[in-house]
Amino acid sequence: MKALLLCSLACLALQPAAAAALDAKPDQKSRDNLLFIMTDEMKWDVMGVAGHPVVKTPNLDRLAAQGTYYRTTYTAAPICSPSRRSFFTSRYPHVHGVLDNTRDALANDAEVDLPTLLKHQGYETAISGKLHFYPEWHDWSFDYFWSRTSEGPNREPTYRQYMQAKYGPEAFVPKPGSVPYPRDPLGHDLGQYRFDKADFETFWLTDRALEYLDQRNGEKPFFLFLSFNEPHSPYRVTEPYASMYDPSKLSVPVIPAEVKAQRQAAIAKGNKGMSRHLIDDEQMMRDLTAQYLGHITNVDDNVGRVLSYLDSSGLADNTIVVFSADHGNMLGDHGKWFKGVMYEGSSRIPLIIRAGKNTQYARLFNQGKVVEQVVESIDVMPTLLEMMAIDIPNGVQGQSLLPLTAGKAQDWKNSAFSQRSDLMYRQGDYKLIVSGTSGEGEAELYDLRRDPKELHNLADEAGYQERVTRMRRAIHGWQANKPAPITVPGLTVPAHLYNSDSLRKAQHKSVQAMMAKHPKCFQNQCDAKPAAGE
Repeated sequence: MKALLLCSLACLALQPAAAAALDAKPDQKSRDNLLFIMTDEMKWDVMGVAGHPVVKTPNLDRLAAQGTYYRTTYTAAPICSPSRRSFFTSRYPHVHGVLDNTRDALANDAEVDLPTLLKHQGYETAISGKLHFYPEWHDWSFDYFWSRTSEGPNREPTYRQYMQAKYGPEAFVPKPGSVPYPRDPLGHDLGQYRFDKADFETFWLTDRALEYLDQRNGEKPFFLFLSFNEPHSPYRVTEPYASMYDPSKLSVPVIPAEVKAQRQAAIAKGNKGMSRHLIDDEQMMRDLTAQYLGHITNVDDNVGRVLSYLDSSGLADNTIVVFSADHGNMLGDHGKWFKGVMYEGSSRIPLIIRAGKNTQYARLFNQGKVVEQVVESIDVMPTLLEMMAIDIPNGVQGQSLLPLTAGKAQDWKNSAFSQRSDLMYRQGDYKLIVSGTSGEGEAELYDLRRDPKELHNLADEAGYQERVTRMRRAIHGWQANKPAPITVPGLTVPAHLYNSDSLRKAQHKSVQAMMAKHPKCFQNQCDAKPAAGE
């Protein structure tokens, strides 16, 4: 961490060179490749570079030291599908139309995304892992699609198919007797993975990504989306990661007294959704956290495998590397688990960008900078487009990070919006959370510089009413801003970006059937997905 901070200070001397790189015109004939690595449900601070005292992430720390680490990044939505759509469209969920994870959460028509845009620009496109777009049978403009479950056109084998063919009915069953909390709605996610780590999902997906890189069409630039499910549950971690962190030596949050009563009442009523999103047992929290951190180091090792391949193959010279997450995990803060809320653990995410080592942007990005200003997930796409010499199209809502990274963005927005069942607006050091989606609900205001754990709500205190009013007004303005779909000269929007009325009705009917079967789960944003393979 000290080395990273020293490096960031040294970067001040490079500002003139960085500014020159920013102003230079990229070579249109040799665009950079793009490797975009995403995790699912990774809290912003579970990296060594973020200051975590225990977790081992040497490869991510090294990537940050070689690139730029954006310390204060927020997702546009702290839940999978809306967040991923926002990453790939640079548009907020209320604009692109995906507001939930259910199959009827289909995007508005003609919402052009990053894979479609890059394919139009001549890129070869590939995904290994989770996309979480619906309908799930489309290829979504990916030439190669290795899915973890049932997504995609199924031209390539899925991880689920591979495991079921090799191990049969036992493929996804934990080792008998290894689940310490078999009757607890959350604790039953724990258990021992029973096979070799080479067959664990992160390794399998990384193998597919490496195979693609080795066999790709060398005549085209590539876009590879490597998307891990981990550290998302279930917490059945392969060795050596399952034994890497001692639960008794971990520091965990204090469980609020009222949460214990809330969770026990939810369990008594059979309310699985709420009881999975609350935690009232310190030992279970320690056990879950230990396995969660094991997932993180597993991911880090596989990130290291891909980065090593880029180095050994020479691809690191002209390949942009992005590392981020769709959203975080509360990990016990406020007595909560998983995602979907606007507190820091859920809405704040990691973000690291490294330019190709032999490109004009290397002097700008690859100096170990730590950017402290607030940035948003929707800012990633326009940044990448600018780095790849592709015009940023109309309809994009994010802002390129290049001026900020170069130290030239004197009027940087330094703010972020996020939405789910509640709304969030961070401006500078202050965060406003408003219950509900109207913008008029109950408010929570936090000064994150003085109160990073969000324990002292200032919303009703004297001296803060004007700030709350201004921030509410900003939320209303943000909600009202709904630009037209992205337009790209010469691009015919592919058919899969349109959804017929009959399809929307069929998807909605499917979701209604699942809700009828699992009402308590769906009513409370259950983390478990009832549909097989999800």
